Amino acid sequence: MNRRNFIKSMIGACVFSCSARAFCSLSDKELTASEAKFWETTASGETRCLLCPNSCVRTEGQRSKCGVRETRDGKLVTLVHSKPCVIALDPVEKCPLFHFTIAGNALSIATAGCNLSCGYCQNWQFSQKKPEEAECLFLPPSKVLEKAKEYNASSIAFFYTEPTIAFEYIYDIATEAKKASFPTIMVTAGYINQEPLKALIPLIDAFTIGLKGFSEKYYSETIGGTLRPVLNTIETVAASGKHFEIVTLLLPSLNDNIDEIRKGMKWMATKIGKNTPYHFSRFHPQYKLKRLPPTPVQTLEAARKIAMEEGLNYVYTGNIPGHEGNHTYCPKCGKKLIERLGFQILKNILSQGKCPDCQTSVPGSWL
Repeated sequence: MNRRNFIKSMIGACVFSCSARAFCSLSDKELTASEAKFWETTASGETRCLLCPNSCVRTEGQRSKCGVRETRDGKLVTLVHSKPCVIALDPVEKCPLFHFTIAGNALSIATAGCNLSCGYCQNWQFSQKKPEEAECLFLPPSKVLEKAKEYNASSIAFFYTEPTIAFEYIYDIATEAKKASFPTIMVTAGYINQEPLKALIPLIDAFTIGLKGFSEKYYSETIGGTLRPVLNTIETVAASGKHFEIVTLLLPSLNDNIDEIRKGMKWMATKIGKNTPYHFSRFHPQYKLKRLPPTPVQTLEAARKIAMEEGLNYVYTGNIPGHEGNHTYCPKCGKKLIERLGFQILKNILSQGKCPDCQTSVPGSWL
């Protein structure tokens, strides 16, 4: 694929995302509520949300931190069921998923809101907004699958904003998809409690988990959360046997400390597994962190080297099209097995999931 066609393919996905809004627009007055799952009433009559580690306690009319859950008539309700604000067609490599192939694009869907407050968020126009502040659509779960098939998508991806905060909607979509044997993908920061996570796992075919950094300090100051629940999520998904990949966006001076990266990679290799695909992605100035420069390529190369030194077999560098870290190599003989340019696969010589030269199996879901 030449440069012109590559750029054209990337633009095409963006155009769909924007033009999709026209087919089912939703007025503010239609932002109705439905009862949420995973909450309890406190001794003093407030609601406590049990969906994520924020554990928001709210009185009548107050919103949870995510901006999409509210106490009404003594109950906790969700304001985003069937109300996405982003719909797009994307290659699964954008998630990023490099070891999970499908026949075509994924229909990506997202709602407003987030339970974290990352200072660099690329999709802050949606994630840091309440549903009434975003241009929402009306699309019930049964219609999501219809739209996916209408646009010749081969899977549904819960992407762009944090799907955890739209748990009820995601659960219902994934249930419909499971009945139809239609693959689903969850792209998540992993900031979710164990009970709701375990309820979702049987319905999701592949996970991309964003491990934002390797210290509680970074999570507290830049992400607006804590690290331990994310590690719990990774451990639980790994134990489930579902396919998952991990991505870390490296920010200059904030989470690119070499010692912290090595500590994180040791944890990955010993606790999670050396065959877990790991992506280090390049930061570009966004949202509240425009003062920072883009991540130097050398930083991503150093992180990749550390991960491989600690034993990880499949380590990638993202947001650097054409870099050697975009490709998949055989961990035994070193042969280039999958060549990529950005989110496009240029060549794949895997044979039934194995290296054609030394027959080493490459873990993943391969066509």
